[in-house]
Amino acid sequence: MKKIAIASIASLALTASCFAGVPASCNGCHGADGAKNTMVPASKPNTLKKADIVAALKGYKAGTQNTYKKGAIMHNFAKSLTDAQINDIANTWGK
Repeated sequence: MKKIAIASIASLALTASCFAGVPASCNGCHGADGAKNTMVPASKPNTLKKADIVAALKGYKAGTQNTYKKGAIMHNFAKSLTDAQINDIANTWGK
C-alpha cells in the first residue's frame, strides 16, 4: 500500500511539473495539454503557433480579442496573466 501511495504522489508531481507553465484555470476548458476546447471544439490551443497564442492572449487581456464570441469569458481569465505566464502558456502548448 505504501508503494502505491508513493507512486501515485510521484506520478501527480511529474504530471504537474510537465504542465507547470499553464495556470490551472486554463485546464478546465483546454485540458492540461491544450488539446481540447469545451466551448469551441474546432479551436484547440495546442494546434496554434506560439506567436498566435501570445497574440491572442494579449488581445483577450486587453479586451480587444473576441474570437468565437468568447472575448468576455477569455478576458476574465487572461486579465490577470503576466507576460511571463502568457509566454509560458505559448511555450507549453504552442507549436
